[in-house]
Amino acid sequence: MSVIKILSDDVSNRIAAGEVVERPASIVKELVENSLDAGAGQISVIIERAGRKLISVTDNGRGMDADDALLCLEPHATSKISSITDMDEISTMGFRGEALPSIASVSRLKLQTRPENSIEGTEVLIEGGRMVSAVPAGCAKGTSVAVRDLFFNTPARRKFLRSDSTEERHIVETMTMLALSRADVGFDLTIDGRVVVSVGPDGGLPARIQALLGKKTLANFIPADYERSGISIAGFIAKHGFTKKSRREQRVFVNSRPVEAPAIYRGLANGYESLVMRGEFPPVVLFIEMAADRVDVNVHPAKREVRFKEDALVGRIVSEAVMGALKSASSPTASVSNTLSMGAIIGGAAVDYAPPVKTQPSFAGLAPTDGVALPEIHPEIPLDDLEPEGGSDPTDLADTREATPLPTEERSSPRLRVLAFLDDTYILAESEDGLVVIDQHAAHERVLFERLMAAGASANVPVQRLLIPAAVDVSRSEILFVERNSGLFRELGFEMEAFGKNTLILRSIPAALNETDATKLLMGVLDGLMEDGAPPKNLDRAAIARTACSMAVKANDQLTMEEAEALLREMGNCRLPYSCPHGRPTMISISRSELEKRFGRR
Repeated sequence: MSVIKILSDDVSNRIAAGEVVERPASIVKELVENSLDAGAGQISVIIERAGRKLISVTDNGRGMDADDALLCLEPHATSKISSITDMDEISTMGFRGEALPSIASVSRLKLQTRPENSIEGTEVLIEGGRMVSAVPAGCAKGTSVAVRDLFFNTPARRKFLRSDSTEERHIVETMTMLALSRADVGFDLTIDGRVVVSVGPDGGLPARIQALLGKKTLANFIPADYERSGISIAGFIAKHGFTKKSRREQRVFVNSRPVEAPAIYRGLANGYESLVMRGEFPPVVLFIEMAADRVDVNVHPAKREVRFKEDALVGRIVSEAVMGALKSASSPTASVSNTLSMGAIIGGAAVDYAPPVKTQPSFAGLAPTDGVALPEIHPEIPLDDLEPEGGSDPTDLADTREATPLPTEERSSPRLRVLAFLDDTYILAESEDGLVVIDQHAAHERVLFERLMAAGASANVPVQRLLIPAAVDVSRSEILFVERNSGLFRELGFEMEAFGKNTLILRSIPAALNETDATKLLMGVLDGLMEDGAPPKNLDRAAIARTACSMAVKANDQLTMEEAEALLREMGNCRLPYSCPHGRPTMISISRSELEKRFGRR
């Protein structure tokens, strides 16, 4: 007797539902995507009890006749592809034909639809995947799908749903992504009678960003527009210094589809180079357009993950788009030189805050033995992260760093006079406009980083031959990678050869490095190259950042006045002087007007 059985449609649909219907937000996504594919100009979503009781999606799209209204609820029934060749050029949001039957198998579903050229519509009722009725009905042009009692027939799945607030948050995030993807379509979201999202179909992307993400986010965005090799990048990226604590705010769309793709995230990270601290992510709303046959969206039933035929190329183009946008936004003037004046650097490091008004304590009546209580001066409040008056949610403060204002016009270079050192860590200097505090390690780290990057990009890197060759343990795949690209590694300043199966003999290194730093740099370069699978064209930024960090002067290292002044002059030659390679600020500028505010002089 055979032990293998063919599953019934009811069982297979419920299995499919486990992949498609992860939570109520998944249903919202699938139904709204169907509305977009139907050419809707307005989509309304109604939610009750976080989707457990009701998820209703209504659109004014093309609608369906009676035959299609029944067929659309059959497994793998779709109007979007018809042959295997169509899989290579998918241009619609949906195409698998799984969503509606999967949703219907775990809920009580009502479908009402009418095409424009028909005087009557069709109403179909499904309970737990079983047809209840299909009758003519009077309804507006378009389609309305009401999903009630989600998981009523699979109580185990229902128990895995999170709290109402959590599920509602996922629904709002899903609607936000979909509304950002199509600024030409109007969206409404109502949760338990409260309108949460309401945006019209006109106004463009900036207005849509402001309505959905807030004025502050839009104010801290700069436009990005770039095209190469048939791949175009458009949208908005965060200014220098505006970051979040999670990647959730990096909203990326490929051919108008919200996606997640490691290649794009790597491109964003490389584009911001060392301007972002570890664990922080610059928000973006970025649209990537390319031929449909260059991207595979058939990776997962949720269609959120995508793969690219040219993974490394996509990452490089995203990186170039980000770097170009940042350079355009931060350049004080059009100049043939990358050198910034000290005025521009100080402008970029300016601190702007409004300290809370405090009542001056009275010292009258103190007895001689009481001592003197000094007024409170708030020494622990960081100057660049003061809480606004009226208080705020501490989680918001922990999640966001305000953008450092960048200068809009060139100022005359001030004469910086080094005044003193604080804890042999910070250089205190006087400028024409006020006080400048420089982190000596972060500043030297930035100088060394850019010097090493320039050396790595040069075609003729100065090298030094090691008196005693160094042995470096690597994997077999790394050995093969080095052997295939030995000439390119020589251009980077490394002369080496394989010795056995897992050892490289290092004979020459870049002249700017000692043996230990060169070994660290080489391993970092190999790690990056093995991940990307591409031959090296310049030294790996992360490896160079680590090397620069190890070579730079440290906190508590004593500098002379001359060394401090030389370091500040070197900062003027940096392309991105505002932060160290790991994203920490190199200096803070406090203007005289801000000091006067702080001391109550105005």
